Order: sequence, then C-alpha cells, then structure tokens
Amino acid sequence: MRQLLIFFLIVTLQVSCKTEKNASAEALRPNIILINADDLGYAGMGCYGQELILTPNIDKMASEGMRFTDFYSPNTVCVPSRAGLILGMHPGHCPIRDNSLPHKENYKDYMTEYPEELWPPKLPTLGRVMKDAGYKTAQFGKLEAGIPLKKGKMTEHGWDYWFGFKETGAAFQYYPLELWKNDERITFPENEPEEVHRPGIAGNRGTYSQELFMDEIINFIRENCDSTFFIYFPTQIPHGRSPRDGDEIQVPDIGPYADRDWTHLEKLYAAALSRLDSDVGRIISILKELEIEDNTVVFFTSDNGDENSYYKYTRRFNATGPLKGKKRYLYEGGIRVPMIAWWPGKISPGTESDFPAAGWDFMSTFANLAGVKPPEHTDGISIVPVLTGNLKEQNQRDYLYWEYHWGKQQAIRMGKYKGIRIGGTEEPIELYDLSTDLGEKNNIAHKQPDLVKQIDSLMFVARMGSPYNKYWPLPEHKLYHVKWDKWIFDNIEKGFIK
Repeated sequence: MRQLLIFFLIVTLQVSCKTEKNASAEALRPNIILINADDLGYAGMGCYGQELILTPNIDKMASEGMRFTDFYSPNTVCVPSRAGLILGMHPGHCPIRDNSLPHKENYKDYMTEYPEELWPPKLPTLGRVMKDAGYKTAQFGKLEAGIPLKKGKMTEHGWDYWFGFKETGAAFQYYPLELWKNDERITFPENEPEEVHRPGIAGNRGTYSQELFMDEIINFIRENCDSTFFIYFPTQIPHGRSPRDGDEIQVPDIGPYADRDWTHLEKLYAAALSRLDSDVGRIISILKELEIEDNTVVFFTSDNGDENSYYKYTRRFNATGPLKGKKRYLYEGGIRVPMIAWWPGKISPGTESDFPAAGWDFMSTFANLAGVKPPEHTDGISIVPVLTGNLKEQNQRDYLYWEYHWGKQQAIRMGKYKGIRIGGTEEPIELYDLSTDLGEKNNIAHKQPDLVKQIDSLMFVARMGSPYNKYWPLPEHKLYHVKWDKWIFDNIEKGFIK
C-alpha cells in the first residue's frame, strides 16, 4: 500500500512540475534586490509584532508593499539555508544540509572538507540564472559554504561583482581583518588593535563591515541604474560572534538604546537591527533618488529563525513571537521567517499574503520576472502572481519539505497541517494544525493516523532519488552518541531555552 501511495505521489509531483515549466509570463524584467538577514526571528521587526526594537524603514517597506505571514527559510541554520536559496532547492535535494560537513561512515566523526560532488555547486546558481538572463549581478556580505573560490571562479557562478567574507565563520567579525573584492584580498590593519575587534561598541575606531557593504551597494546601483541589475545582499546582521572573538555583536554606537534599562547584550542586538533597518532605508532612498523605484523590486527576508543566545536567552524581545522553537529546530520558530516584497506600482501597498512559500522559490520567481525559464533542477515555484495580485494564476503545490541533520529532523507543511519528526525515520511524527495551533503545542497525531501515514510517505518521497543522499543519510532512531544530535535532544527534553 505504501509503495502504491508513493507511486501516486511521484506522478502528482511530475505533473505539477510540468505545469510550472510550461507556464509563461510576460517578461517584466525589473531590477531585483534581495536582502537576506542572518538569524532574524519571525517577530524581530515592528511589522511582525516587535514592540521594543525600532525598525521604521522596514515597517514602512511593509506598509508600502506586501508582508508574507507564511514564508519559510530553506533550512534552520545559515549554510544549508543559503545554499538552498542560491540553488533553488529544498533540503531533500540540496547538496548541503547542515552547518557541519557530512558525517563519516557510521556517524563516527565529520568530514574535514566537502566532497567535490557536493561543493562548489555543479548546478546553476541564482547568480548564474540572472546573469544568463542579461542582468548585471552583484553579491555582497556573507558568502555561502566556501564561496568565493579560486581566482575567476566566482564569475562562473554568475557574479559580475562580489565583495564579502571568504568563509562563513569569518562573518562573525564585524570589524574584519580581511575581505575579498572579486579576486583581490583587502586587509584592514586598523581593525587589528584589541580595543577595536573585541568590544561590542567600537566607536569611531576601525572599519565596520556593514558600512563598507552599503557603500559598495549604493555605488553599484548608481553605476548600473541605466542597466538591469540583480543584487544579493546576505548581511551578517544580527548574527552574534564566537567567544574567541569577544562574544558581543559589534556596532559603532548603541544608537537610541543607551538609556534603556536593558542588559548590555540586549542593547547591542537592538542597535545592530536598527542599523540594518537604516541600511534598508538607504537602499530605498537611492532607488527613489535615481527614479528607478517603479522598476525595482526589493525583497527582505531571513536565513532562519531567531537565535537568542546572542543576548543570553533573555525574554526581552520575544523575537519568535507566537512560534515554538528557534534556530536549529524545524518547529515554526526555526524556519518561519519574515518576508517583505516592495515594488511601487506593481505590488499593492499594505497587502498581506498567507501563501506558503520558501526561500527556494526565489530562483523561479526571479527567472519569471526576468522572462526566462528556471533551471530544471529547482524545487521552487514562481510567486509572481501572488506579488501582483493575480491569485487565480498562481501555481499551487502539495507540500513543503525540510530536513536538518543535527537531530536528524524532517518536517512537512501540507496545507494547514505540519508534521515534524526528530531523531530518525522510524521515530514518531508529531502533527499540528497550524490554523488553530500556530505555537505547535497540541500534537494531534493520534487523531489523524491516516494523515500521519501520508506525511511519512511524503518524507520518503521528498528526498528520494537525490544523488546527495549518500552524504546525508538519516538513521532509523536517535543517535545519542553524536555530539550535536545529543545537544538537540537535550534541549527538546528540557524545553526550549527562551
């Protein structure tokens, strides 16, 4: 019976994919800017319920555009999430599915470098799709999973221009010792003194990475305002730093929060987010100054859910809002993220959409906007009809799928239902009705056994046939001897640190 159901699901998916590939749309060809925040929780901004952190520019962007309530990141931590975004693939197909490298055989340890089959990517990236469509392309900030590469290789992945950190871990530093611009290594000796690279508030000393990126972005927009351009800005804000770097988010100043009765770390976190908000305002302002705002669509989202360890787990900001869990978990708090789309004259101001979409949909959406077909490998669908209010033309899908290899987690969103399984393919599936239980508090799996069986089959189908599965096996049951899995299980059993 299970095999018959799987066969039926495969046929259904093939029909859905064929419909998407054959769909044609008028080539709109706007400029496109995608801003991807780092660890920004669902309720981190005012327009999503934040009451303490000031985000007036992003809130205005939402009031002038469309706010998505049911948008999801490709994964629950940065590396697989960003890989899924630039490849347009869900985690059952994506070549990277964890922040850590794949396990060695029998889960004894981790590999020390990516197998050549996994990374650098062999499939067309988001940059490649847009460059081939005739766009001028640029990427700034936190580059993903070992890109940039050897000299000249970034261009092969579609970027005419790029400026950022060479490794994911290097982006923990807000006052970096080096950055890479195209194939040139740029050093910052002014950031070497301990009083610059250690404390949270650096004052007017040193060179702040976010200001560098913003200046470069503004220059790129000015220089290409007569062309059609695509900018991807995966910012490092509000990601924290490791203890060896100082354990404090860094900002030039603490802004409007100096007199708040908060902890020092809370003030730093809020100041960083407000600074990012100001940067979004700068981007909107330059578009208006150059009078290209009507032909430019700006997207703002996050790579995964909230991480409150950066301010020592206080409940001050309630940055997950009503959601359960946080970064590293496939509960809603780990994967449901903000997403705002702004496009004057095309997106009706003050609109809201509950259409379930995910970061792997950007590739098909941007290809649609550019008037080209998306690559064959993508799992995404174009959400342009949602953006432009043509809901009758919007392609639907049966479900969204995630897997994350710390904790051996899998999740399915199917309509109003959410299934999640932690620990292995034979562990029990939890089932939640998100329409009445957004906080995933009431597990109704015992009431819907047939639906649970269907979700179990979908979890099998969603990853079936991927050539990368051999690097990302899922065990049948929990493996407490795997270091990071045990950490995940311990947190679940103790209750989430909030």
